[in-house]
Amino acid sequence: MTTRTFRTGLLLGTMLSALVLAAPPRPAAAQDFAPAVVVNDEIITGYDIDQRQRLLQAASGSRGAVTREQATDALIDDILRLQAARRAGVAPTPEEIDAGFAELSRAQGRDPDAMRRYFRGQGVSERHLNKQIEAEVAWRALIPRQFMPRIRISDAELDEMRGAADAPVTEPQYLLSEIRIPIGAGGEQAARARAGAIVAQLQGGQASFGDLARQFSAGDTAATGGDLGWVGLSAMSPAVRRVIGPMSRDRVSNPFVDGTDIAIVGVRNTRQPQGATPASYRISQLVVGVAPDAAPSIASLALQQAQAAKTRITDCASVEALKGEYAPISGDVGTLTPDQMPGPVRNAVLTLPVGGISDPIRSNDGFHVIVLCDKVESGAAAPVAGADDDRMRNRLVSSKLGRYSESLLRKLRREAVIERR
Repeated sequence: MTTRTFRTGLLLGTMLSALVLAAPPRPAAAQDFAPAVVVNDEIITGYDIDQRQRLLQAASGSRGAVTREQATDALIDDILRLQAARRAGVAPTPEEIDAGFAELSRAQGRDPDAMRRYFRGQGVSERHLNKQIEAEVAWRALIPRQFMPRIRISDAELDEMRGAADAPVTEPQYLLSEIRIPIGAGGEQAARARAGAIVAQLQGGQASFGDLARQFSAGDTAATGGDLGWVGLSAMSPAVRRVIGPMSRDRVSNPFVDGTDIAIVGVRNTRQPQGATPASYRISQLVVGVAPDAAPSIASLALQQAQAAKTRITDCASVEALKGEYAPISGDVGTLTPDQMPGPVRNAVLTLPVGGISDPIRSNDGFHVIVLCDKVESGAAAPVAGADDDRMRNRLVSSKLGRYSESLLRKLRREAVIERR
């Protein structure tokens, strides 16, 4: 498995799709260099907290949705990650930090220099931006190095996943995503407040569910954007079952208590017990990222890049070879029925022959070039997306690395000496 398979997700990378490039700069504020928090003898100043709050708000395109408490928690986690990386001999060079920032910028169809100018215009210093990138680059290097030797994927695990994928639908099932906020020392009210801020970002269209899950969720599914896959009612906790019951497709719940967490659940799709399936389509895509409210000149350039991408595609295998040059959502989308597709994508796919390539399609993420890899006619058993062994193995590895990542970070928090002033 390549390093690309597992990513805790660069904090900025998860939010860049919501950037408003023309947003006005933040007004200057008085700088507070007094110590606000001490983490294992490493100081966080009031100025550091202000910088992180500005960075998070600029990256999400939001104002006021990021609290100082959230900014402080993010800084504490960054310090703990960097300290752990240094103890393991992981120290990103300036060149690696620049490369990490350039990679995430280009993956979103952004120019790295323009991105840096944007953050400077929002009052984020170059030093603070680089420090945040350094923490993420160090962590994503540390986790595979430290834990990959421990990971073994057994035949039994593959068989279990394969069996779940192939099992007939005998009860209502829901394609779910989750975000989990632990009810920690701050209590339920504080956890609900954090969850409420996340829901506000979702409702405002400032970031996707998967982006926020990777950034904020403490659940095992955080590394995969909160993806729980298809879940039957009998496999849900009573709390989730009560919340899910009245929900329909493409809806997100309000925060609710589930065990020791405050949970947010998104329903991406539903299916009922039935014999035959509708026609399904396996599709792949290259995506040139551009904000939905980008200036016409920027959108025009992105469209040209998408048109050029179309000329490079020969088949679905070529998409896999090229996807690293485009937005992170590029690649194999899986097998979908028409009602699972956004309208513009559905309209294009239904007119394509197998192997056909669409013209660029605009969405909130950018311009999509769609390839129809395969089609299963109505009434046949549709292949399950991700059911091949390599993809299942990679998903299991990613899930285990995500659990190791969260477990190590919880251990670091638990053992740290943190003094808030």
